[in-house]
This record gives sequence, structure tokens and C-alpha cells, in this order.
Amino acid sequence: MGGVTQTSSASRWGKAWYVAAYVALIAVTGNAAVLLVALNLDVGQSMWPDAQPDDQVVAKWRTAAVLAYTSGSAVGHMCALPAGLLAARWARDKTWRTGLATAVLAGAGLGLAGLAAASWRAAPLLREFAASPGMTDNGGRLIVDPVLWHHGCIPAAMVVVFATLVTVAGLGFGVARARPVNKTLLIVASLVLVPIAHFLVPAVVLIPGVGPY
Repeated sequence: MGGVTQTSSASRWGKAWYVAAYVALIAVTGNAAVLLVALNLDVGQSMWPDAQPDDQVVAKWRTAAVLAYTSGSAVGHMCALPAGLLAARWARDKTWRTGLATAVLAGAGLGLAGLAAASWRAAPLLREFAASPGMTDNGGRLIVDPVLWHHGCIPAAMVVVFATLVTVAGLGFGVARARPVNKTLLIVASLVLVPIAHFLVPAVVLIPGVGPY
């Protein structure tokens, strides 16, 4: 009886540790998103240094917005792999489908936390940027409407980041369950997704139908 009690207690402590570790990953992802918004905003502006026609001004704002609204995503992607590993440990006594679903939810949680934190910080800065000198016409009117949903490239970029986080978390679950020979391949695959996603994020500004053209 005592052995059963000790096992149950150890299991509860183990679960609590997994929860604490996941909360820490959420905190790291959210804080990174907030702290990197201003830097990403500057990077986006620097990609269009001499924007003159209205379409270039719009492209400049949208590039800055895309990077700002997805700031901290690289950190989030790095956190997604251990989140998937934690999910696998949490659900180690469950079916693989349950474990994979848990990992996907863990990745989704990271994605929502990071994107929500970035959006909270980015929105007011982008409104100020839209009204700054060089972003208005000769009459002082805004060239760019800073309302998020008027710019399809921004939610498109957010979807790319979110999907990548979920995928990497799923790969983290796969790493925990895979044979040793396959673990390295899955880890490499998860790392390769990060630069691909970061290339796609600013590129969505140029896609017809979501960009300024």
C-alpha cells in the first residue's frame, strides 16, 4: 500500500514538473515576443529605406508589421521542440494519438502566447509608425490604414509562424517516441523548419493578393 502511495505521489510531482516546465516555455516565448517587437519593426523599415510611391510606403509598413507581429517566433520555435518532448513525457502512458494531440496542443499554446504578446506590443507602435513623417501624404493623411485585418499578409505570416510551432512541437513528440537512429533526423527537420519559416514571413508581403501590389 505504501509503495502505491509513493508511486502516486511521484507521478503527481512529475506531472507538476512538466506543467511548470511548460509554463516556463510559455513565459520565455511571450517575453521574447514583447522584447523583440521594436527591433523587428526597425528591421522591417530598413528593408525599404527610400520608399517613395504609395505602394512602396505600404510595402514598408507591411514588412515592418509582418516582422513585428511575428516577433520572437525564432525563440518560440526553439521552445516548441522541448514542449513536444514534455508532451510525450506527460502522455507516456497514453496512446500515441493522445500524445501527439497533447504535443500539438502544446505547440498551439506556445503559438498563441507568442503571437498574442507580439500583437499586444506591436499594434500601438505600428499605429504610431503609420502616422510618422514619410508615411503620410502631402495633406498629412495616412497612406496606410493600420487596421490589422486590412492587410492580408499579416495574418498570413502569423499563420505560417503558428503552423511551424505546432509542427515543431509534433516533431518533438516524434523525437521522444522514435528509435535512436531516427531522433537525429527529426531534430534536424525541426531545426530546418525555422529558417524556412523566417524566409516565408517577410516574403508573404510580396505575394499577389496579400501584399501591396
